[in-house]
Amino acid sequence: MVMISSKVKQMIQRQQIIIVGSADKSGLSNVSPRTSFYVDQDGSIYWLELFKHKTFRNFQKNSWCSIAIFDKKKLSGYQLKGKIKIISDKKTKQEITIKIIDKLTRLHRQRVLKYTNDKIPNVIKFTTKIVYSLNPNELADSPLELDADNESMKSSNMQW
Repeated sequence: MVMISSKVKQMIQRQQIIIVGSADKSGLSNVSPRTSFYVDQDGSIYWLELFKHKTFRNFQKNSWCSIAIFDKKKLSGYQLKGKIKIISDKKTKQEITIKIIDKLTRLHRQRVLKYTNDKIPNVIKFTTKIVYSLNPNELADSPLELDADNESMKSSNMQW
């Protein structure tokens, strides 16, 4: 697992939105914003998967995912590539859900709670394997951080 730098974590917290990219088993891509998320101390990113639509179905077939964060004023950002895990342990789901909902503004919290119908929503855990800069320069193709776990890279069919 790649440790997310404090600079990246700060941007995630400041922007309050992440864009999640997934792909189905045939490779058809999907992107979707998330505003209900939590970054823990080790850099894992958790979010509530409130709907069981394209992204959730993709995650059931393909655990590889990309997350983009950006600051449109500074024209900078990052792309994180990694693997997700759908949390199944009820206690962990409840703990993460409470952390995420407690962090939300009152208005946003009410909208999220409306969708959960007093049930514990699906919780997704993202573990970063690769970090890229989204800054418009010649180094954007080179990873800033790369997981040393070669097996996880091989299993993704990535060409290096």
